[in-house]
Amino acid sequence: MINFGIIGLGRIGKIHLSNVQLYCKDAQVLAASHVKPKHQAFLKENGVEIHFATFAEMLKHPGINAVIIASPTAFHYDHILLAAKAGKHIFCEKPIDLAYEKVKTIKETVAAAGIHFMVGFNRRFDPHIQQLKTSIDQGKVGSPRIVKITSRDPAPPPLKFIEHSGGLFLDMAIHDFDMARYLVGDEVVKVNSSGNIFGNLPLAQFDDIDTAVTTLIFKKGCMVQIDNSRYCAYGYDQRLEVFGENGKVATQNILENAVQTSVASGHHTARSKPFFIERYADSYRNILMDFVSTLKNKKASSISAEDGLAALAIAMAAKQSIKENRPISLS
Repeated sequence: MINFGIIGLGRIGKIHLSNVQLYCKDAQVLAASHVKPKHQAFLKENGVEIHFATFAEMLKHPGINAVIIASPTAFHYDHILLAAKAGKHIFCEKPIDLAYEKVKTIKETVAAAGIHFMVGFNRRFDPHIQQLKTSIDQGKVGSPRIVKITSRDPAPPPLKFIEHSGGLFLDMAIHDFDMARYLVGDEVVKVNSSGNIFGNLPLAQFDDIDTAVTTLIFKKGCMVQIDNSRYCAYGYDQRLEVFGENGKVATQNILENAVQTSVASGHHTARSKPFFIERYADSYRNILMDFVSTLKNKKASSISAEDGLAALAIAMAAKQSIKENRPISLS
């Protein structure tokens, strides 16, 4: 049995904790740290009875052999270093950190510690995306030549969150940069981004934007175009298309139900799933099940610190591309 300790009981932390308790038969969340009175009822409902005031105290518990780090990004670095020093296996929410050198240090630290480490790029584990990836790997459409990724949120997060998030590229689009690497199976050599602020939020003071189009060029020539927006009037928009020499494979938005109504005014369907929690619910379950399975069976992590570092490098290059109004080469 893999016994987790968890740090971070916000929206994502609660999802991870519940998924372990409900779906990971070979694991359980045994303890939680940085517990506040508002967390007590939730922890009790999910059978987590051991509470600690700090993460460092929790790491001393002899029964804990892995941790879920779902704290705010600014705390990831210190939490990972503490856990690695204690010899605990680590599942860490994305991004690992906003600084390249810190993530590089994390990559080296977890390798030296010999621990199992996974970064939470959950969308790789969405069943629809996995079917699409299988089609690519089986050569059904041939080698990818053009990939199009659309990722648009229904509304921006609060300014307080945006201020410390790293902005659109490092917090939101980083999922898409990881997805591009995952689907293409190659490394990015050039990044070119354009962006703007169309909404009313004062994002410029945080060096951020609300809309962007990014083109990634891969070593073998594949071109990926990603469009991101923090505003989407018709809801959460998540679509992928991979075009190759033999055809294309794509995923569409997942609707709230499959009912179609046809009347005099036209054909009507349900709206898309409202946001990422609902759209990617399966992926949040599947990624932790994969972490537990690969750890138990002593297999390599499906998403390594190296993957986290690569996605961060692309995100930083995209931000630099807009600032300098030019393509950025990645070595």
